[in-house]
Amino acid sequence: MTVRRDCRFVFRFGVLALLLASTCGAADLDIIFAADFTNSQPIQWVRHHPRAGGASIALGPAYVTALRITNSGTILTLYLQVPPDLNGNADYPLWSALKWFGDLSGDPPAIGDCVRAEGFIAMFRGATELASAVWTAAPGECGDTAITPYVAASVLSVATDADPGTVETEPGTSAESLESVLVKLNSATVQNSNGGVGAFKIGDALTGSYLSVAGFIYQYTAVQGSVLTSITGILDDFDPAPPPDPPPKAFQLLPRSASDIVQ
Repeated sequence: MTVRRDCRFVFRFGVLALLLASTCGAADLDIIFAADFTNSQPIQWVRHHPRAGGASIALGPAYVTALRITNSGTILTLYLQVPPDLNGNADYPLWSALKWFGDLSGDPPAIGDCVRAEGFIAMFRGATELASAVWTAAPGECGDTAITPYVAASVLSVATDADPGTVETEPGTSAESLESVLVKLNSATVQNSNGGVGAFKIGDALTGSYLSVAGFIYQYTAVQGSVLTSITGILDDFDPAPPPDPPPKAFQLLPRSASDIVQ
């Protein structure tokens, strides 16, 4: 690999282009070697290397799987996932999605739209995101196959807390690899009522393991003991604040609309 004098590097792997702008220090150089990639998706590399924070990155194309508009219509949050037709990974959809956060200018994209995105790698409450980001429409570039939810084997595999008997929050074994991915759970039991406000828990009453379902995008009125035929949403990393040292990991499911919750 040739190191240019301005220490700017461009890698192209599969369907994503990764652009990193770094300084010339050795601490920066050791996070950009091609050998660090464990599959064809730079998203996984970004998630595994927190020292990449602050570097610029360009991703595309990707499907919009969820969005939220806040701050009186001025701030946009997107969840972007690699198209099935372009993924190139045997373990897809693991490590295939990323959160986008930036200013809203004009009309936002819709769920199912194909876009390209760029921004700066950042961490917010445990989640990797593109901050100060921009998006551009990329119609026709995502292929012909739409995103379908990944069906999790159980609440335990994606749990907010898989072992409530311990002091720290312990996520399910698949939670980290499915961060920001569209996930579906079948036959989920509601553990607590929420009165139509805030989060509620679904999970295994016997073991106490649970997944928190938040009203970040869509607010649902939960009734304790009810069984949902299915529930779909974005698996979001949203750690407690202020965090202890080291911080615990906590995940939540974000349904996007009433149609994501089937009773």
